[in-house]
Amino acid sequence: MSSRIKGISLYKNILRAHARYLPHEMKQLGDAYVKAEFRLHTKAQPEQLEGFFAEWDKYLIHVERIGREKQLVDAALIDAAPQQQHGNNANQTINRKKGFGQDVSGDVPFNDEQKEQLQKLREEAINAAKK
Repeated sequence: MSSRIKGISLYKNILRAHARYLPHEMKQLGDAYVKAEFRLHTKAQPEQLEGFFAEWDKYLIHVERIGREKQLVDAALIDAAPQQQHGNNANQTINRKKGFGQDVSGDVPFNDEQKEQLQKLREEAINAAKK
């Protein structure tokens, strides 16, 4: 599959996932951010696109997983309360309430690229709020 076709397919799938799973405000912000990022990479080299697409594939999987889980909780098909994890460490729990729009704790270290992305996201959120 050519990188152009793969990019268009990935782009459309992300926008569909936003429409299906994100709250309206987050959809607007997410769509604007995705559109800007994909526009910036229209002339990227194939070796750069490989990593770009891989990261957006991970993002799409995350949005779909969290969105489906939230739908199941909303439909009362699974319990939103923490449940015991069966495995090596029985004391670990899975928090089913994880999802979109949660605050990041202050002790999470970010590298420079992540800080730059968060700043871009903040700017997009401010711009989206003004519209």
